[in-house]
Amino acid sequence: MSAIEAVLGVFDAVTVKTNLFTTSELATFNGVEQPFLYVALLGTVFNVTKGAKHYAKGQQYHVFVGKDASRNFVTGKFKEEDASDDIGGLSNKELKSLSDWMKFYNREYQQIGNLIGRYYDKFGEPTAYLHQMNKRMQESQDEEQSLQIDRQTFPPCNIEWDADRGTRVWCSDKSGGIERKWIGKPRQYYTVGSNIFRCACIHEENEKLGTIKEYPGCDKNSESCYIQTDK
Repeated sequence: MSAIEAVLGVFDAVTVKTNLFTTSELATFNGVEQPFLYVALLGTVFNVTKGAKHYAKGQQYHVFVGKDASRNFVTGKFKEEDASDDIGGLSNKELKSLSDWMKFYNREYQQIGNLIGRYYDKFGEPTAYLHQMNKRMQESQDEEQSLQIDRQTFPPCNIEWDADRGTRVWCSDKSGGIERKWIGKPRQYYTVGSNIFRCACIHEENEKLGTIKEYPGCDKNSESCYIQTDK
């Protein structure tokens, strides 16, 4: 019987109650000192023993076992010395990814309890830090949703470059990977309050928005155009 099979056998036979863990206590649930594999994410402890083929000693994700290494879920650093639970400096995109990991663990693994420390106090209550990070993660999700709506409303143009004719932008009913029942016209679509724009396929009902401009030298009724670029 392999080490992984041995761990899985114990998992099937025993039910573990919800608890609060200190850092040193959690460290023992590594499949060696204790016959279970626990992972903490944002201070929530999960029993990942059924995933021993990924988390057992010698496996790729063992770095997450017996500790809270929340930051490493998005940095991709799998060395013990890089393990950290501090997510304060992560970008909104990285926080969105971390939020997705949390959803995955809640869906796939059993919650065992909470880790006393950065995210939960000694009474198991969420810390101010956790509240702050939850707020930022919600903001990152809202931002992602807003971007998705923006792409649906103003789909990116198709773009290609030709050595003789230059850059061509054009629209189709699938341009930008957004399938729809309309095609639109290629326009300069500006970010609000900025002079930065991207090429977007604009539906006729949005033509008069203040953030939309026609490409100089392009037929405004054409679905395709060779645009002027700075040399």
